[in-house]
Amino acid sequence: MNLPELKPLQQGDGIAWDEAFRWLWPTVFAVAQLKLQPYFPNEIEDVAIEALEELVEKVRGVKSVEELKPLAASIAHNRAVSLLRERFAKKRGEGKTESLDAPTDDGGTHDLQSSDSPLADLEQRELAERLGLSLAELKPPLGEILSDFFLHGLRYEEIAKKRGVAVGSVGVYLKRGLEAMRRIWARND
Repeated sequence: MNLPELKPLQQGDGIAWDEAFRWLWPTVFAVAQLKLQPYFPNEIEDVAIEALEELVEKVRGVKSVEELKPLAASIAHNRAVSLLRERFAKKRGEGKTESLDAPTDDGGTHDLQSSDSPLADLEQRELAERLGLSLAELKPPLGEILSDFFLHGLRYEEIAKKRGVAVGSVGVYLKRGLEAMRRIWARND
């Protein structure tokens, strides 16, 4: 298939966009399918179409037609990841937190130590202490980001804003932090 011409695309020519659609569709569909197939296969086509719609808005900033495929793939990837994050956030309460001191529905407060024996309570406290010491050993901002994500349930966007890092870097910090925690715990065992 021939590459579409950039000028007509930038001018909004319908025929040029029909040709570009046939050229770009397999790419955006494949990228969306790669991310969404295991979880939301019914959303693949919608995400691919939305990616192409966003590409139409961004085509004026493109300098060559060769940039269109990677840009479309990137847009499809970002839209698929955003959809996954949104849907999984809904599953875990959309980042809503409540105070552990707040009264529960039955009028009491949350019981942090729900174990039945003093030995289990001791193990829980020791594990919490070990976790706290391990997090303190990590270079900033690894410990804080791990804590924000796993202990406080913050989303990537919230962590990025709070810590002043790029949203895309949050996952990298989480991966590095978990690897460092594994090394610390292996060394201490």
